Amino acid sequence: MLRHFSWYSLVLMVCTVTAQETVLPTDFRQHNLTQFNASLLNPAFGLDWNKPSSVSIWSRWQWQTLDGDPTTIFANYTQQINTNSAAGVGFLQHNTGTYLNTGLNLNYVHGLELDGNIRLLFGLNVFGFREELADDRFTPDPDIDLPELENTDDFILMFSPGLQLQIDKFGLGLAVENAVDVNFSDSGRGRGDGGTVVFGTLSYDFPVMLFGGTDDNFVRPILYVKSIPDGDTQFGLNSLFSTSWFWVQAGYNNFYGASGGLGITLARHFSVGGLMEFGGDEMLSDDNSTLELVVSYHWGASDARKKVVDFDVEKDDALARARMQAEAEKLRKEEQAKREAELLENERIKLEADRLEEESRLREAEAVALAQQQKKDSLEAANAIAEARRLAEHQQKKDSLDSANAFAEAQRRAEQQRLDSIAKVQAQKVEVRPNEKYEEVKSAGGLEPGFYLIANVFGTKKYYENFMAQLQKRGLQPKSFYREVNKYRYVYLNRYDTMDEARKARDSKFFGRYTDKTWIFRVRGN
Repeated sequence: MLRHFSWYSLVLMVCTVTAQETVLPTDFRQHNLTQFNASLLNPAFGLDWNKPSSVSIWSRWQWQTLDGDPTTIFANYTQQINTNSAAGVGFLQHNTGTYLNTGLNLNYVHGLELDGNIRLLFGLNVFGFREELADDRFTPDPDIDLPELENTDDFILMFSPGLQLQIDKFGLGLAVENAVDVNFSDSGRGRGDGGTVVFGTLSYDFPVMLFGGTDDNFVRPILYVKSIPDGDTQFGLNSLFSTSWFWVQAGYNNFYGASGGLGITLARHFSVGGLMEFGGDEMLSDDNSTLELVVSYHWGASDARKKVVDFDVEKDDALARARMQAEAEKLRKEEQAKREAELLENERIKLEADRLEEESRLREAEAVALAQQQKKDSLEAANAIAEARRLAEHQQKKDSLDSANAFAEAQRRAEQQRLDSIAKVQAQKVEVRPNEKYEEVKSAGGLEPGFYLIANVFGTKKYYENFMAQLQKRGLQPKSFYREVNKYRYVYLNRYDTMDEARKARDSKFFGRYTDKTWIFRVRGN
């Protein structure tokens, strides 16, 4: 007894502390990534925003607390395959404060050159990670069945596609985080990242004439919207000023608040930088600021497309002139042949016109006779159609009346069956067996009279919703009702017309489908 009391005290303390902490969204919190490792933000960004080829490490310490602060670490190697494709492999560790996901990431992006300066990039992130509780200092008591004490140790495979439409310097992106996930563990209870996250971006690169005006100097404002399951939609703005020597970044997120960061690039290949984020939401007002650090080594290849284009233009000038001369000679000969063909065609047309005129006279006489016959046939067909329509309307009215009568009879039989069932319930007398949990009321929440097999009773919405989700995962279809008299919500597995049927379902553990304890609740009816 003392042991159980200690566990219940511990559970109460954990729940109280949890209720006082800020609940983090379940996404990767990657909204500030715009200079390196941006493929975690959108897999389509791996071809240019990752600065391939490169090795980069990014880490985020949420609120910088001393004990169990939520963190994200992403180490990634990106290799450019050619001008239109790149691939990457990375290590990801993501701590939400409740769960710890550790695993690998594979990234691939391919670009399609469309009309003019339009380019469409397709990308895919594949995550394979192990999910476990982030804090396992306490071992749950197996006698206590609470969702907060459930432990997971699952391996999950997650697919996250994305695309980016580039029109010159303008970019429109869309990414779906955790579009599909597969749990390979026996338990099948892995939570993944909590659901599907949809992330949309608008960006534009403004070239900056600084330090020689190279292509590396630009200002990139990014407007984004992120839809998160069971959370408020996030929106924000990031602005990145990047050069070949340094970069400066500032942004705002409606949940995480304002952010600012900077970094430097040494010897044109090695970069290091940091960013601070200050909570702006009322829920984060008492939390410390968030810290992000990034380190990258990049050796991006030169743009092979430009060299090929310049070479082709230079080489094809002479060929183009030769083709133009040959084309002009070909057009001259075609024009001469065309004039000769027109003379022959005019003569042929004159002879053909005489022949057609004679044939026209014969066809005109035939047309008069055909028109008279068609008029007669049309009149007969109209009469036949009118008669068929009259018969069809008569049959349709008859069928409609028969259908209405059949429907009314079916409704009458169903209502009679319902009344018979209620009368059967009300007429029963129940003799409660020893140690049998049973409750009987006259009415409850508008429920139909009957015997209900109760699985659980809840006074808290959170535990009720979690319990309903667990039953649904088992393949059950639970229902519930709310009693105003005691402010509790009852979850039941099924309704029965007789006490014997309800007892049979209870004693057979719901016919082997639900092994926990159940009891019977009767609504007697007026």
